[in-house]
Amino acid sequence: MPYKTILAYFSSEQRAKDLVSAAAQVTRDHTAHLIGVYVVPKIWINPAISMEVPADFLSSQRQYHLEAAKQIEEIFNSEVSGSGISAEWRTLHSQEPKIAPVMVALARTVDLVILGQPNDVTETDYSAEVPVAVLMGSGRPILVIPYEKQVKNIGDNVTLAWNGAREATRAAFDALPFLQNAKEVRLLSVDRENKQDSVFGRELAETLSRHGVTVTVTNSSKGNASIGEQLLEETIENRGDLLVIGGYGHSRSREFIFGGATKYILENMVVPVIFSH
Repeated sequence: MPYKTILAYFSSEQRAKDLVSAAAQVTRDHTAHLIGVYVVPKIWINPAISMEVPADFLSSQRQYHLEAAKQIEEIFNSEVSGSGISAEWRTLHSQEPKIAPVMVALARTVDLVILGQPNDVTETDYSAEVPVAVLMGSGRPILVIPYEKQVKNIGDNVTLAWNGAREATRAAFDALPFLQNAKEVRLLSVDRENKQDSVFGRELAETLSRHGVTVTVTNSSKGNASIGEQLLEETIENRGDLLVIGGYGHSRSREFIFGGATKYILENMVVPVIFSH
């Protein structure tokens, strides 16, 4: 199924221009409709400390978010104006301090969600929670744009991560519109515990070929490097501009404690990544 409605979530003015540029490119490539969104959270103070907070604090915090929404809307409109794509802007209001529930609910109504790589250093509010919340709760694929590198192309050279898991299968078919548009697709198996992955990887490649996708099946051989490291290194070495991966094949709590491919890639990505759960 082609992408026809794309949702782009914005959390900061500093990253807005690069993010809307990437979102506009994807929207144009897939002849889709783009919805840009900023969510204004409900400003809440714990009653235990409310007496210590200046009376105008709530008002100033709310005004900060409203002003941020206005600035990002102007950047969004400036970037999409004259681009020839169908686009609209929405400023939404959460009924609680967390904004992820609003984004999860809206994400469930679209084909693809685009957002920036979470950055706990610059995103000190609840916005850093949005990517994982949308991935785990929306049932939709998310395209995450790295914050340390300006993206020029998305999807010409695709690395499709494969380990035979349900999440990897979901990711492969959720990313099918990208795969069909790509000039090169490499199916990369990195799970050393299951030798059948390469066999079923070739089966998947055959299925994708019937959708018009030419796939090269490869296996990683980078010794003791973690799966996340291997995926990123292989993608970069082959000049890939998009990595497709099933997100959180293990439980999220296990990845948080022990580490995992999803967690590693979210923290270290230098190319756009499609995650699907």
